[in-house]
Amino acid sequence: MVTDEIAQTETLLRLARRFHLSELEWQEDGLRILIRREGTPVETPEGMSLPVSLPPKTPGVTSQAKLVDLCAPMTGVFYHAPSPDAPPYVEVGDFVEEGQIVCLIEAMKVFNEVPAERSGRVVEVCAESGQLVEQGAVLFRLEPEEEVA
Repeated sequence: MVTDEIAQTETLLRLARRFHLSELEWQEDGLRILIRREGTPVETPEGMSLPVSLPPKTPGVTSQAKLVDLCAPMTGVFYHAPSPDAPPYVEVGDFVEEGQIVCLIEAMKVFNEVPAERSGRVVEVCAESGQLVEQGAVLFRLEPEEEVA
């Protein structure tokens, strides 16, 4: 029984990491597991607490440049282009200006434009079009304008 609970907890931790979830709660047959990114406890049915700390987001590019993550402002479906047959808003290598629209996020049947929070060159696109993203998930990584010059 305890082994099954540990396996379930490990599976939930992998899911939380994979989808960059800030919080995940799961209940079944009297077992409640709550995972929070900030390192808050995971609750077990016996009332014990186990500290859980998900690893921080790490840039996937060389350390030569200080990268800036452009994150999802809300939970929703990420779209890299304004329509299926249109070119992407931005691609790797493109230079974006602060305020420039870089993608759309659909939430509750509303398409929300997502502007760049700062200027820089796109070095990585971290989400796939049509993918559900959580608020705070990294969508793009930029090399800041100061580093590009």
